[in-house]
Amino acid sequence: MRYILTTRCRVQPGRMEAFLRDVQQWEETALASPQAPEHHAVYLNRADPSHALIITQFDSKERADAFAATQLLDRFHERILSCVVESTDAEGYDLYYAAGAGGPRVVFGEDA
Repeated sequence: MRYILTTRCRVQPGRMEAFLRDVQQWEETALASPQAPEHHAVYLNRADPSHALIITQFDSKERADAFAATQLLDRFHERILSCVVESTDAEGYDLYYAAGAGGPRVVFGEDA
């Protein structure tokens, strides 16, 4: 079952370039890990780009736990904290339901 970690933060004025550089450098290391996430994304609010939502997706909670054991998530949060005014702790979510143009793909956490 898919598992995601989300972190919301607000980037300090004048620190966006450093923030994005730190994220991209971390991604290179993280995605090369044997326990790498499936997907990592940074979303910026169009009206106020200093507000960011960071999503790290794994194919399972077990994979996320194995990745967390590498300490790479801790290093990521340490790196971005130097560029942000405020940040939430990473929150984890198990996929409950998803649908697309082809209809439901996952229902109640089971692949359909």
